[in-house]
Amino acid sequence: MLQRIQTVYWALTILCLGILLSGLDLIVFQKNEDFFRLSLFALKQYNKGGSVVKETMNFNFILVSILVLISLFTIFQFKKLKRQLNLAKWIMYLNFFITAVLIIFSYSGMIVSNPTSVHLNFWVSLLFVSFIFSVLAYLGVRKDKSLLDSVDRIR
Repeated sequence: MLQRIQTVYWALTILCLGILLSGLDLIVFQKNEDFFRLSLFALKQYNKGGSVVKETMNFNFILVSILVLISLFTIFQFKKLKRQLNLAKWIMYLNFFITAVLIIFSYSGMIVSNPTSVHLNFWVSLLFVSFIFSVLAYLGVRKDKSLLDSVDRIR
């Protein structure tokens, strides 16, 4: 039953997260003369001239890659609704966790200490959109499970 609506939602979640895995800049920090660009792969520090001064690897891409793999695996668990429901719940929680931690850490100064300005790029909205799609997929699985449970009660 790959034609269910939650499969479309998970595919859209995978698409949104896949775009983020291409290495786009999510957040730009300004600190004095330097500015920092954060992607899922690294935090790059640029000087006033625009050349890279320092590059610090971060491993956010591992969490997002795991989220993509779990979403892909969940699509193919359509015969086991209970497992699919649990996986959908975990996708939803992990997606929320990644989004919340990224936003909270950027504004609290834990990524760059004492930034003068923090600018969220458009691509951060893909995290929110993927979270919404994962919630809709969870609701679709829950609806399917309740429908099948009601049919089982009738029999």
